[in-house]
Amino acid sequence: MTKNIWAFLFCWCSIAQSADIAVTRKYIESEARSHYDELLSEYGNNKQLPKGFELQALLALSHYPELKSVNIRFLIDDVRIPLSSRPLWTSLFRSAKERTYLVVIDNSLDGPRSVLLLKNQPFNAQVGIIGHELAHTLYYLDRSFLEILTDALCQFSNCRINFERNTDRRLIEQGLGWQRYDHAVFVHEHIGSSDRTETSSNRERRGPYMSPAELLDKIENNEIYKSYSRLQ
Repeated sequence: MTKNIWAFLFCWCSIAQSADIAVTRKYIESEARSHYDELLSEYGNNKQLPKGFELQALLALSHYPELKSVNIRFLIDDVRIPLSSRPLWTSLFRSAKERTYLVVIDNSLDGPRSVLLLKNQPFNAQVGIIGHELAHTLYYLDRSFLEILTDALCQFSNCRINFERNTDRRLIEQGLGWQRYDHAVFVHEHIGSSDRTETSSNRERRGPYMSPAELLDKIENNEIYKSYSRLQ
């Protein structure tokens, strides 16, 4: 099923299209569920999907045609990090498209941080944060073994800020900006600022992840989102 057909099937919400990129303002689980088999057939090849989040993962994967044939394993485990992604170390010496990539989903966080668990987030936000991890995978397709080692070291320094922000920019270009925005709003409303419209200039360097205001700014200035140029 092509992107355009997929967009047509989701006529219950407005969709903006530019080239091969489809933008959906909000994925609704009950509507998306009826298309599970089609999604699995087109985007499930060489994928070990996460139990309980298969549909969310497939929706996110549908925005990354570059990953259709790539081996990706979604793992759910107690890792103390809400979500993370990386190449499987034993496959690092293979060519980029022959490697296996991991997306690890945590299943145990205590206290206020438990809101970050995937199971506690809204459906559209779940698609968004999975899409963020897949944006990492897309990035790794262009990285050599030595460059990936450099990226790993980057996680322990300030360069992680640009690393993660560039990942959100990549995700926006793939058409998942609104899903990531909903995720950011949910997180900020529960463990951070709930102000969605605060100007980005005051928040630009507070952390590695973009605030809702920053994401909204990027969305409003991207041609593929023009049907949603203002917050609704």
